[in-house]
Amino acid sequence: MTPLLDLFKSASDRHFPKGQIILYEGDPVNRLYQIDEGFVKVYNILADGTERIIFIYGPGDIFPLTSYLSGFGVARYFYECMKEAKVKVMNLAIFENKIKGKPELAQEMIKYSYLTNQQFVQRIDILSVNDTRRKIISLLAFLLAKAGDKSGKLNLTLTSKDFADLAGVTRETVSVQLNKLRRDGLISGNHQIIVDVNYLNKLKIKYSIPKFA
Repeated sequence: MTPLLDLFKSASDRHFPKGQIILYEGDPVNRLYQIDEGFVKVYNILADGTERIIFIYGPGDIFPLTSYLSGFGVARYFYECMKEAKVKVMNLAIFENKIKGKPELAQEMIKYSYLTNQQFVQRIDILSVNDTRRKIISLLAFLLAKAGDKSGKLNLTLTSKDFADLAGVTRETVSVQLNKLRRDGLISGNHQIIVDVNYLNKLKIKYSIPKFA
């Protein structure tokens, strides 16, 4: 356990069901959340009503730490449970008191926030490209980093809508691309997807896909 996560050992435990929105866009940031179990998607809603998933937080992640550090004061996105989640919740005033006068914790917090921001930027960059195949392969790399194990199994059940919202394309396009990747041998399974890690690594080099730390 990192020193930053150690701060949450005494925090309150909360359980949220699948589909529960923990934070709405525009909510004041007066608490921090650390995930013990489960996954939380971060998304915004476009002008046409389409949901666009920007990021996924998993076990060990803290949110909305980046919003807090930016001084924005309010949540910039929606935060919703993708499956039942066990989360530790800490009042912001208590958190600030715990890190006060402890530069090593401040450094840990900045390092964690930097890595998370890198992943955010990588995700947004990928959403902006026109190559759909590259988008889906990059998405699989991101999902494997956030919710996968060494065997390539994704520990998160995703619907076609989830894939479409994550990739920023239509469900039909996602279906076509996933079927092609199944035929190519990159993935197997439907709701519980297994990725061929070695093949994925070769494709990441081919398509210049960044490593999601």
